[in-house]
Order: sequence, then C-alpha cells, then structure tokens
Amino acid sequence: MKQLIALVALVLLVSIPATAQKYASVNAKRANIRSCAGTKCAVKWYAWRYTPVIMLKANETKDWVLVKDFEGYQGWISAPLLSPEGGMSAKLDVNVRKSPSANSDIVCTVEKGYPFKYLAKKGKWIQVKDEPENPKSGVCKGWVYNANLWGFFKQ
Repeated sequence: MKQLIALVALVLLVSIPATAQKYASVNAKRANIRSCAGTKCAVKWYAWRYTPVIMLKANETKDWVLVKDFEGYQGWISAPLLSPEGGMSAKLDVNVRKSPSANSDIVCTVEKGYPFKYLAKKGKWIQVKDEPENPKSGVCKGWVYNANLWGFFKQ
C-alpha cells in the first residue's frame, strides 16, 4: 500500500508543469542510477536512501525517471524507488552537531555527498538523520548549517 501511495505521489510530481523544479529522494537502501531507462542499461552510479534528486523527465510509460543530483550527474532510476520525502546531501565534508550552533559538540562527521533524511529547520540550521549501511555503526542525527546541504523539505 505504501508503494502505491508513493508511486501515485511520484506520478503527480512528474506531471507538475515544466517550469517548476520537481524534487524526490531515493527511498531504497541503495538504488542503481542507470545510463538509460531499463534494467538492462549500465549502472552509472549508486544513490543511497534519502539522496535528493531533481526529476528531469519520465519515460513514456512513466516507470523510469531521469534524475540529476547536486553535482549535476544524471541518470535513470526506476520510479517506485523515488519518494516525495525530504532528503539532503552534504555539499562538502561536514560536521553534524548536537544542537544548531557552530559551538555545539560534533556528533559525527560525514563526507561530501552523504545523504540524510530532513527532520526540521531552526533558523539557518537543518536537523538531519542518516540511515547507515551498517546499523551497528550507529545513527548520525543532529544539526548541519543549511549552506552545507543540498536538497529539499517534504513536498
């Protein structure tokens, strides 16, 4: 049922007028971003859960979407692997802090491109949370200065 709701939301997002930016985030643990619309196409790169993308266009059957990430890389992803849920990517290596202040303790440090789920906004700070590949390594949850992130809030 959740997949059906996500797919309907995605179809609605894809049908937004061409002048509006259409954002989505990856809702799979790891998704293949391919060179064309189909599972037989070469994998260009991988995107992790919460990776934000701009949807550029869908194929004729609307089951594949051409997306672009914050660095301008483009590729095709299966439409059911996208969600309107908010996502953020670190634009550079960043420190995630305990509270929304540059003087706050560092909870964790992540590399450029690291994806986060958007949780909240307070002034110029964004509260984020990750979903680590290995859950035993612990969740990174905290605050990042908004200029260091690229992405969108839930639409």
